Amino acid sequence: MNTSKKILNGIIREKAKGDTFLESNVQMKMMMKGINVKGIMEDKIPDTPDLIEKLHEIAKELEVDIHQIPTT
Repeated sequence: MNTSKKILNGIIREKAKGDTFLESNVQMKMMMKGINVKGIMEDKIPDTPDLIEKLHEIAKELEVDIHQIPTT
């Protein structure tokens, strides 16, 4: 699993807390911010510094502590 997918999964998990409606809501917010959620989830989008930075920005906007999301 690449870093961007781990971060994406962590943001969704932390924000939604298991609520499937909230998971969809978070994914929709990310798509509206230009994140190709489906591509990342299917490992079709390679890790790039720009993508990882954008995920960090979205995590901050969603008030998710990115430092608690394991990326290794």
